[in-house]
Amino acid sequence: MEASGSFPAKISEIEKIYGMISLALSGSGIDASVETLFKMAADEIFSNIVNHGFGGLQDGDVTVSIQAGDGEASMTFRDGGRPFDPMSIPAPDVSLGLEERQAGGLGIYIVLGSFDEVRYAFENGFNVFTVKKRLHGTA
Repeated sequence: MEASGSFPAKISEIEKIYGMISLALSGSGIDASVETLFKMAADEIFSNIVNHGFGGLQDGDVTVSIQAGDGEASMTFRDGGRPFDPMSIPAPDVSLGLEERQAGGLGIYIVLGSFDEVRYAFENGFNVFTVKKRLHGTA
């Protein structure tokens, strides 16, 4: 199954993205835990786009597409904000306590560890961020 939509780069739009994820993944017979994982990743990626790519101020749209089938599911975000590669942020030192750790980077660190493939590219003036998960034991 495939779903796609364009959303204003505003944090308030995340619920609509969650709805699209639910529609695409539940319609494919994918386990609820995988759907939750995709929603968590969407929250992190979309927040980074809004806050870093668009600075939380600039108007713009984010296109989100989800594909599920053939034993895998993927989700791609495409936006025209400032180039921002969240994978360029150093991994947090999780051995440190919260008070000692520098703020930022934990969300993308979790995304990187939760998916089989994570890619970022700046292509033709657009940020393109894709996560892919191989599915085991799903319809």
